[in-house]
Amino acid sequence: MAPPAPFDYSGLEFTEPAEQIKAFNMKAVPQRIFEDMRKYEAAARGFAFTCFEKPRGSDNTANNAIIQHRPEDSQVAELYRISLDPQVNSMERITHFDFKGGRIIGSFHPIVGEDWRGVWRSGGHVFTMDLNGNEYFQLWRYWEDGDTPLPAIDGELQNSPGGRIERLTHDENKYLNIVISDSQKIMAFVSNKENGTDLLVYISQMTDSDTGATADSNPLTLPSRLVTPLPENGHSRWSIESISIDDEYLVLIDVQTSAFRPLFIVPTSGGHPERILLPNATESEAETAFASASFSRDPNQPHLLYLVGDAFGAFQSICTYDIKTRSVIHITTPQHDLRSLRPIDWDCSRLAVNSECVYFQANVDGYAALFIWQLHGPLKGKVVQIKPQWEGGQFTVHTNARNGKPYELIVTLRSHLSQNRLARMDLDGYIIPENVKTDENGGSYIPVPVFPYKQATPVPPSYPTFPSKIIRFKSFDGLEIPCMYYHPTDGKTMAPLVVDIHGGPESQSDSNRRSPIHWYLMNELGCAVILPNVRGSRGYGKHFMAADSVEKREDSVKDIGALLDHVETSMANELDSKRIAVMGGSYGGYMTLATLIHFPTRFACGVANFPVAHWPSFLEKTAPSRANHRRGKYGDERIPEIRAFLERISPINRASEIAAPLQIAHGDSDSRIPVDQAVRMWQTVTKSRVHSELMVCAKEGHGFKQRSVIEFTNAAKLHFLERYLVSPRNAGL
Repeated sequence: MAPPAPFDYSGLEFTEPAEQIKAFNMKAVPQRIFEDMRKYEAAARGFAFTCFEKPRGSDNTANNAIIQHRPEDSQVAELYRISLDPQVNSMERITHFDFKGGRIIGSFHPIVGEDWRGVWRSGGHVFTMDLNGNEYFQLWRYWEDGDTPLPAIDGELQNSPGGRIERLTHDENKYLNIVISDSQKIMAFVSNKENGTDLLVYISQMTDSDTGATADSNPLTLPSRLVTPLPENGHSRWSIESISIDDEYLVLIDVQTSAFRPLFIVPTSGGHPERILLPNATESEAETAFASASFSRDPNQPHLLYLVGDAFGAFQSICTYDIKTRSVIHITTPQHDLRSLRPIDWDCSRLAVNSECVYFQANVDGYAALFIWQLHGPLKGKVVQIKPQWEGGQFTVHTNARNGKPYELIVTLRSHLSQNRLARMDLDGYIIPENVKTDENGGSYIPVPVFPYKQATPVPPSYPTFPSKIIRFKSFDGLEIPCMYYHPTDGKTMAPLVVDIHGGPESQSDSNRRSPIHWYLMNELGCAVILPNVRGSRGYGKHFMAADSVEKREDSVKDIGALLDHVETSMANELDSKRIAVMGGSYGGYMTLATLIHFPTRFACGVANFPVAHWPSFLEKTAPSRANHRRGKYGDERIPEIRAFLERISPINRASEIAAPLQIAHGDSDSRIPVDQAVRMWQTVTKSRVHSELMVCAKEGHGFKQRSVIEFTNAAKLHFLERYLVSPRNAGL
């Protein structure tokens, strides 16, 4: 099924105050806000790791990485090549996108080469990308011509002076989840091209491909073969996790809902996937979700699986499963009787398996912790925490194991001092018994230095920054709700409050979920910020995450009511309970609308980004490949009783109860929550004579990518909060 048709704005009055912006019922945003925001937005233009490059030709070394960054003068993010040596400060730009649109690069994968055009085209990458943020990704090929360049290809993106970019698929379906085998012979991916709805698995040969194409200017549509058939009943939403080292099997997860994600294996030759059921699992099959899986990289154990799942308790834990013996070894499962190597009472994730070791992370109350499980060497069989030597916060790690360097890591660091900076961490020589220390809880760890990439470090903040605090309160039913809390004077003065609710709902406000808006609110407007993890959030076990499902949807809204009570009774010396705003995006946008309805006299105003306003039509119009997955969480609108419930809780049907000013922003190309949700909500609230503003962002999807859109929407939100929260007397300005 194709992306949604453009919305018809004829008959609606709007201005166009910035590139790609339609503004409805909005006053001009003062230039001073744009100027004051520059330092915050400059510091937020961080760097994202994309991939390590593969060696090319006879060069057996791999000394470069590809990263992503939006330069100050660019409308969208670009790709760059950097040396893995932190002493080399140069950065080579390899993309020069000149088209307008909030395009998303979904993934970028290095390859040794392929023969899709009848000749060997070495090096480069295959990747997924859309062109306007609608997430209908296509497959693309990036390469840099060698001694025998290909002629110009019809439809090739203009990318001079960077490398060449060829489109490999030419339709309006989705192509996702590229996985390249270690042998570099096959590429697997997921697409809904069979029927527009089910996300099925396909394989394309990279060598001996026999596509029939030649090295000419004609466009190539990459051939592929279907591996997983259409389901006989229900729907399939496959996620490819790993290809075995012998290229015989794929391990897959069928993403039915957030709480039900069963595990399967299927031969790469195709067939009906075989369900994997772990022996002695303590949780019901219908309430088990696998989050990650990887085949061993040991040629002697090619079909051993490393898994992340909650089959043995409330948390996502690490274990192994031998396909032949059907035996399980527990690595982090916290149940005492299972004798795990290192029990961890938090969700584990980001599993990375290589021939020497296994990396994974734990989400410890919103803070990241990295662990290594040694498969060989003097610490064989031990699980040790790796503690980077830095100020602390959130981080992710990427290993260069596929280039034979399992202990070479690039780390993305995010703290109150910096957004998304990159550094190198080399564990070679550190993972020895002499370096192991013991923390206050008896856990073993090794401190490791990090070496920053100066060229991949954002502009340092030129304004006060400080880490978050964790606060907790009891909700209406006694459930404890954790929050990240920021106060501009550490609680020494009374401050207005902004409650910012994350999306998902299976997301989490962690130790570093901040934006330039938050720092501006704190430093320029003197506001405090609370980011609550209402029920339904990930990170606190699956029972917490399931506590808002379907008919319990408004229990999460009640959590915000309990937060308001907590602010009024327990934080009265530092927060002004008469001046509270609510904001959020996606599901957080729905929560913004719902809390304004449920507590109409307790909020000064609300800001909703790409919100769900009407549940039944959202479920009917969201991308077909997402609809069934979302029905599992929100309810199936095709069932009359559920539809009646969803109608009752839909904000658009209760818009007349909103008493506080409202601002909405939405991307015109959003395929998750169609833009008509925002337009209809704005129109309905406006009819009830409550001040309501709307921004529609052209060629933007579920989240904003273009510089002009980011800068204008940020400034407009701050102008709105300044008038209606901080200085209500100036609301008309």
